[in-house]
Amino acid sequence: MSMELTLTLGTLLVVVVMFLSGKCNFGFIGMACATFLCATGVLSFDEAYANFASSNVVMVAAMFVLAGSLSKTSLVKRVREWIMGHGSSGKSIVFLYLLGAILLTQLVSPLGVISMLLPLTAALDSDSPVQPSNLLYPGAVVSHASQCMLPVGAGLTYFVQANAFLEANGAAERVSMFDKSLVVFIPALIAFFYMAFFGWKLFPSNTIDSSKLKTAKVENGCDPKTEKTIFTVFLLTMVAIAFNQFLPFPMYIIPIIADLALGALGAIDMKDVKKALQVDTILMLAGLLCLSTAMQKTGAADIVANGIVGILGGNPSPLAVLIAFYIVGASLTQIMSNTATYNVLVPLAIMTAVSRGFDPRALVLAISCGTTGAMLTPMSSPSIAIAFGSGGYKIKTVFLACLPLWVLYGIAVLVMAYIRYPI
Repeated sequence: MSMELTLTLGTLLVVVVMFLSGKCNFGFIGMACATFLCATGVLSFDEAYANFASSNVVMVAAMFVLAGSLSKTSLVKRVREWIMGHGSSGKSIVFLYLLGAILLTQLVSPLGVISMLLPLTAALDSDSPVQPSNLLYPGAVVSHASQCMLPVGAGLTYFVQANAFLEANGAAERVSMFDKSLVVFIPALIAFFYMAFFGWKLFPSNTIDSSKLKTAKVENGCDPKTEKTIFTVFLLTMVAIAFNQFLPFPMYIIPIIADLALGALGAIDMKDVKKALQVDTILMLAGLLCLSTAMQKTGAADIVANGIVGILGGNPSPLAVLIAFYIVGASLTQIMSNTATYNVLVPLAIMTAVSRGFDPRALVLAISCGTTGAMLTPMSSPSIAIAFGSGGYKIKTVFLACLPLWVLYGIAVLVMAYIRYPI
């Protein structure tokens, strides 16, 4: 085994441990990885830091700014007020709360969703047929299960990041802007209907400690004209990306054009750009992608892929590989960060698929959905933890209430991923 191969495999192991520990900033992990591989001579300077000029990384940054511009509008506030104004009976409150959780999740994080829906739960008195504890945990679960259900918010950047991993790990295939939405739509509906008609009843009617819930600040810092400008540019950008094959320029610069247009029209300024730009994610992505370069360059990718295949039984079918990676991701995300789980498993899944000669996109999409399906334990995500602590639940209660959904959700994800990209 050559020194370069040893260093690459060692770097992979350290990166996995750093992600699992939860004590390291993701951007730090990415930059430490790139710098170490460059300093040890495994990669040249250009190879180690080439991904800062990657079309995918640049597009991710531009998408962050575009999605962030929506926070200046009244869209999120309007959705929340509509939910609070239409809930009258117990069943309608449950239905609207969970529906609102899905809609808001397309615009903000699950943690923000819980915070913004707090006024609705706080308005329920002891005589109400539905108590806050019947809503908090189910709402957090539905929120996680429906992430990227629509290609807005986080859905804007997902497909670009997925393509960056596919490209870096030698896959010729790419996912489209709508792929994650197509795969997660049915599983998200299953989560919604499960909790709306059955699941919420499995949670005890406890009083809540509202002090444990963080209050989200909903911004509406622009006038009607600016708001219309943001909505118009946003919709035009989505149409341009969807029909990019008919345009004379590459897809990667479309969100950059949109950001420049918003700036020229006065809809956003540099303060907005700095606030929306998630530097941590960009550093992580640009840094970690070079690890894939090193693994292919040194032959480590083949060793890892063959090792995984060996664990699965020597010559497993592509479907068996898909199921195995999904189960690992969906299980690990219950006890650790979904971002960390995704970033560890996706490159390994792509390498395995490429080495075996089958399409890796079904694996990428399935792992993504599995790692956002936080529901079985309060350790699975910050929003789930806050809902758990505020609702006064017991671990056994939430585990048993969500286990059937976890199974149904998983089956639906695997079926939809396989239908979208048969392997």
